[in-house]
Amino acid sequence: MAEAAVVTAEEEAWARADGRMVPAEEGRLQDLVARAAAVQSGRPAVRWESEAGGGSLCYTYRQLSSLGNTLQQLLHLHCGTSHGYVIGLYCQPTVNLPSCILGILQIGAAFCPIDPEGSPRLSAYFIRMCKLKYVLIQADMIQKFRTSLSTWLHIEVEYDVTVLNIVLVKIQWQVTNMDYLPSEPRNENNITSSKIGGLREGRLEAAEEDNKNNAPINVDCQRHGFMAYILQTSGTTGTPKIVRVPHQCIVPNILHLKSIFKVSSHDVIFMASPLTFDPSVVEMFVALCSGATLLIVPPVLKMMPKRLAKLLFKHHKVSVMQVTPTLIKRFGTEVMTSVVLSANTSLRVLALGGEAFPSLCVLKSWRGEGNKTQIFNLYGITEVSSWATYYNIPEETLCSATQLHEELVPLGFPLWGTILNVVDNSGQIIQEGEGQVFIGGKERVCSLDDEVTVCPGTMRNTGDWVIIKDGHMYYKGRQDNQIKRHGKRLNLESVQQVAEGLNQVEACVVTKYDQDKLVLFVVPRSIAEFREGITTNFRRDILLELEKHLPPHAIPDDVVKIDSLPFTTHGKIDQTTLIQTYQEQTRTKHPNRLLGKKELWEGIHQLWKVTLNLPEDMPDAPDNCMFLYSGGDSLKALKFAEEIEILLGQKVFGLTEVILNSSLLDIYHHIINAVICEATIKEQLDDKNDRKMKRKRIKDESAGSQPKRIEQWHPTAIFASITTISRGSQITKLNTTMSCENCANSPDIQEVKKLMDDESNGKEKNVSENMTANMSLNEEKMPIKNNNCESFVTKLVKQPRNDGKFIPEDLVANYRTVSLKIRWKSDTTKCVDASPLVVSGDNGSDETVYIGSHSHRMQAIDMLSGKIKWERILGDRIESSACMSRCGTFIIVGCYDGSICVLRKNDGETYWIFWTGNSVKSSPVMDPDLGLVFVGSHDQYVYALDILGKVCVWKLHCGGGAVFSTPCLNKSPRILYVATLGESLVAVNPDTGSVVWKRSCGKPLFSSPRCTSQSVYIGCVAGSLQCFSHNGDQLWQFSTGGPIFSSPCIYNFTATDQKIICGSHDCFVYCLDEDGNLVWKFETSKQVYAVPFVFANCDLDNRTLVAVISTDGNLCILAAATGELVTSYSLPGAVFSSPVLWKKTLIVGCRNNYVYCLEMSALEQKAQIALGESK
Repeated sequence: MAEAAVVTAEEEAWARADGRMVPAEEGRLQDLVARAAAVQSGRPAVRWESEAGGGSLCYTYRQLSSLGNTLQQLLHLHCGTSHGYVIGLYCQPTVNLPSCILGILQIGAAFCPIDPEGSPRLSAYFIRMCKLKYVLIQADMIQKFRTSLSTWLHIEVEYDVTVLNIVLVKIQWQVTNMDYLPSEPRNENNITSSKIGGLREGRLEAAEEDNKNNAPINVDCQRHGFMAYILQTSGTTGTPKIVRVPHQCIVPNILHLKSIFKVSSHDVIFMASPLTFDPSVVEMFVALCSGATLLIVPPVLKMMPKRLAKLLFKHHKVSVMQVTPTLIKRFGTEVMTSVVLSANTSLRVLALGGEAFPSLCVLKSWRGEGNKTQIFNLYGITEVSSWATYYNIPEETLCSATQLHEELVPLGFPLWGTILNVVDNSGQIIQEGEGQVFIGGKERVCSLDDEVTVCPGTMRNTGDWVIIKDGHMYYKGRQDNQIKRHGKRLNLESVQQVAEGLNQVEACVVTKYDQDKLVLFVVPRSIAEFREGITTNFRRDILLELEKHLPPHAIPDDVVKIDSLPFTTHGKIDQTTLIQTYQEQTRTKHPNRLLGKKELWEGIHQLWKVTLNLPEDMPDAPDNCMFLYSGGDSLKALKFAEEIEILLGQKVFGLTEVILNSSLLDIYHHIINAVICEATIKEQLDDKNDRKMKRKRIKDESAGSQPKRIEQWHPTAIFASITTISRGSQITKLNTTMSCENCANSPDIQEVKKLMDDESNGKEKNVSENMTANMSLNEEKMPIKNNNCESFVTKLVKQPRNDGKFIPEDLVANYRTVSLKIRWKSDTTKCVDASPLVVSGDNGSDETVYIGSHSHRMQAIDMLSGKIKWERILGDRIESSACMSRCGTFIIVGCYDGSICVLRKNDGETYWIFWTGNSVKSSPVMDPDLGLVFVGSHDQYVYALDILGKVCVWKLHCGGGAVFSTPCLNKSPRILYVATLGESLVAVNPDTGSVVWKRSCGKPLFSSPRCTSQSVYIGCVAGSLQCFSHNGDQLWQFSTGGPIFSSPCIYNFTATDQKIICGSHDCFVYCLDEDGNLVWKFETSKQVYAVPFVFANCDLDNRTLVAVISTDGNLCILAAATGELVTSYSLPGAVFSSPVLWKKTLIVGCRNNYVYCLEMSALEQKAQIALGESK
């Protein structure tokens, strides 16, 4: 989108005058003031209100100019020209401030405000980055400056400018203490603030034709008189940015806003922002270039809302005010309607910016009857100082009837010289839809950090998300305020805007606390009622009201009443103070002490009422009461479980599932048993570990230190053989121990007891498991046994490469085909995107399908009959496909609530829950050597879990981007491959969790990697199937016509002939050889998301087939050798699940809420197929 909206004809003509963004005669900031002063010399320019209430001081424009000229001469004399480009300013806002700034600007220097209340370390960093040699310090603050920064520098007084109550000092650094400062940023010239989608770091030019026709001319940021001021960002998210703002960037802002606000010499403009916040420059110079009066007040008065309102609008008759929404909210509705926005207020213009704009219903609640104040929405970023867009809210909009969910206020029109681009996740500039905003302009370019030259037209990433609709941009929220909660995307600003519209709410803010918890801080509408305790059910009332307007995942977890919103020096919400307030209240509410059974029972009842928003005086729920039948849901169950764990001061594994499935009394018993069980295990393990450590010390002393490694796990005995079959033709045979199956009601205690008994009797576990190789790895192939069939098609004749196919030499004219029919289907009540895990016991006995659903259900289904053996409701949606533990006892599956659930195979009972920091859509994979389970998470980590030990052995941050796909473990060389949505394929040492190598694939990786003995294969959203050696070298890349979300399936047609089969979103399935040559491709009816499954069918003379399913539910059975269609079947819904075949059945999930089991049978069919005629 080239521009945010269309400007008026007058504005466009002005902006394009002589091809410049600023007319030649306008010049620099000081020139604007000089022209106004020449006309308005006798009028008041600056007025300052005394903090002690001793009246105000005022300078006329003549005095303002005179004092500025005096300082200019002194600076020129003492600073000369060699260090005159940058002058620091360390002072409070007083009547002298504008004169100081003018004096600095008039010698061709930039002013650099240093925050007197800021962090000394960050101030020293700012001074160093700006290369300051001279600083103007308020006379009575010089000792404070010297003391706070003495660690890094000392000062020499050059001159005492008595007339302005300031002192000029020279800076000298103490080099030995430089290491205590933040590190300097890397020099990356002309880059956007960050990368979005496929957009690379680099310049976004204001006009593409300029790139084609003209080489860009870099701007020298160090040119004398070029820079106006230098600021630093807050640094709350890391090292602060240094922003150097040239005159040509800020002057268009000043002139355009002066025109929009229709400012004249009769106006009084309030300087609401501190000098360290760039809107203050707009406030100051819009006033001083118009001949208006600039009103400055001490910071302490801004903390007194009622006194400030009286001072501004009763005493000084302020007519133009530009503030943050937080600052204006501090006045409260009563003062807003009766004073600030009353019918007879002096305020003509109220411009709000720097934070998300309030909703229209909030604005209307502020306006008194008959008020005519014009209200503006301003939007911009410090990196392109100061404002980028404006929107004047029409009077008819403010007077119309308001609904809580009416449309938001647009960001509006670009200010002069400003260009806005909205870029989607793929890096494309869009004109409709959702994306991130980039801001810049031909001349509106600032220098960041240590940039020396900047290319005109550079665009900066704002980190803000917007929606473009009908030509207008609507602010959606900060990128860091877009969170994933309970598997759904949520914008915190949208929750806050709804809450602000409630009758009980004067002001509020929503804060994320402790990863996923949402806390709503509320200033009640009536402070008197709050203090008198009349609103006894305030929290419940707020939550009940929010439930009417917000989806369940957006409901805050807690509501906290506060007297007023804390704000920073820049007038924005102080999140740190809010978090500290909540932590203090939490500690008071839940003291860290042991609970008796009676206290626990009473606490559960109390939390039951709070979670379900029931009245406090309501009778306690009956013992047999079920949570879901009492108004609860899965999200409230999570909140209930969290509150109980806070009450106890410890985690209770499996609690959410018990809440969802059991009675109130059962919940209580589960907690009691879990607490006792945890304490017993800890005591026994601690005792056991003490003894082990003693023996280890003796052993270490005698044998010397050995390299640390993970010990292999050995069962005590072998009782059963289990075969697991999962997507992508991955078939694994396990010889397993039944030791865990013999545990009593508490497997945790029994396992600990058994370990301790073995140890005390001197027993060693030395019988290792024997695992037949997984066919997707470089291991021995395990034949698929169908009755008496155990062999694969092995006789193949390769055709020339140019025809893209190869044919079995024994293909005959008369052959048998396959028909499909439904054997059974199982209803899960919501979409099934997970893929099935089939587990078969000895000799095909006890065949079970394990699969999860978006309904939170995890089902174990009998393969033969389709009857549900057990069903568990987990904490959130399930898209992850399950795997089995090496001992054959547990099923492991990931969940959208961030949990990895370990369930007992026989009854689905929870053995362990491990929590990650975000949704788990990755499917776990088991290590046959050590028994570890590897799984990724959307928190960008991959985890190695010891299931029996219930511990995380290691975790690795994969460098950015969620881990959606399934890790792949290669046997030799022993490497774990992990693919991320951050475009990276990461090779990891599975024993230590260290990175072996890492490669970028250019676009996000939804596909899961697959391995052979020589290579690893991965599909990419860029539309390519890529092949790497195990050393990380890219061997080849095969391009398809669309993104690849499917994972490759690798199959051994012979001992030396492996094929890679993979689907693509270009509606084709491809078969490639190991060198990346096309063998065949098959066109499907829709995109292919699922992983193909290759299998041998006994009824077709062991003919090797491949099952492929497209997203429209069309299932195709193909000849694996040729890609010809054998048969097809259409499911009644979309399919993103991958099929799994075992014997004569095919299992797959469908988005019509069902899991399907299709039965295959052979049909005789005649056909005349010559070797050269197959497709």
